Amino acid sequence: MQTNPSSARLNPEHQYCFETAQQAITALPAYRRRLADIARLHHDLGEVIADQDYPTEVMVLRPEHPLAPPLLLIGGMGPIPGVEGFEQACEMFQNTREIVLLQACAVPNRTTVMTEKRQAGSKTLAKTLAEEQLVAMLEMAIRVGVAQCYTRHTPIQVIVLCNAAHYFLPQAWQRLLLNHPQIAIKLQWISLIESVVEHLRAQASRRPLLLCTSATRWGQVYAHCLQANGIDLIEPSDALQSTLMDCIYQGVKASNRDLTCELGERFFVELLKTQPDPDCIIAGCSEIPCLLEWLQGKTTGPVEQFLSAAEVINPVQLALNHAAETIQPMAAMELSL
Repeated sequence: MQTNPSSARLNPEHQYCFETAQQAITALPAYRRRLADIARLHHDLGEVIADQDYPTEVMVLRPEHPLAPPLLLIGGMGPIPGVEGFEQACEMFQNTREIVLLQACAVPNRTTVMTEKRQAGSKTLAKTLAEEQLVAMLEMAIRVGVAQCYTRHTPIQVIVLCNAAHYFLPQAWQRLLLNHPQIAIKLQWISLIESVVEHLRAQASRRPLLLCTSATRWGQVYAHCLQANGIDLIEPSDALQSTLMDCIYQGVKASNRDLTCELGERFFVELLKTQPDPDCIIAGCSEIPCLLEWLQGKTTGPVEQFLSAAEVINPVQLALNHAAETIQPMAAMELSL
């Protein structure tokens, strides 16, 4: 499909096709074990696995009689949350629509690119070479994903499951609109960030705790939108942010539950010493729900009490809810034909 080495890495190595939602859901535990085996192999070699070490793959639910237009999930950043998003979508929509997950693991590390951008100092308004490559590959991932959608109804709803990628998404969209308008006009974007802002406004939250990667934090992906709506964020200190990054990269992304829980416990013990009680937790990185789930039952004392009582806002779940709300009239229209 593509000619340069970077784009070739976005061509799926494997495709997993399912005819029913139950078929897909039943197959996911084995797929998760496969991801864990890949991570374990790197660990045995003394390496910490990165998203880019996992293969680019496609998982597709193709029911025999879809009633609604397809849903495209751009995952792989990292692959574990990609599977979680696909499973949530299958549970929600069952056999009513085609659901495509592209595990676009080859998309460059968002935090590395943002670090380089910050180091450029006063030149941050100009794109770095790494940023240009990331934007180009994100746009390409969307095209590869669209090509996997066989259902000919439009629009195709698209959710990019990585929060940090939303910083670069407007640039990727502009590339798509300029170079491939025939694809761009088919797409309906569902934003993780807008879904969260809408939810917080509806419940009048004023002090949510944002847990995210440094890339999302530096890019103010949530801060800009929330502050514009009068919502003040609580964010970890720089030292705690470093611990959180270790939780995400060395823990969840590496399928290392023990290390995730150890670092996660340390993170929340220190956080609760300094931060006031937040309204809720925004899981502003797609690995954070995994972190919180793995911690459940592993913590005691104040950390256990805090996590048991806190509302966790999952942007992916909210985006899927929004997709369901906006797709229902289209499904009804198809049924009436």
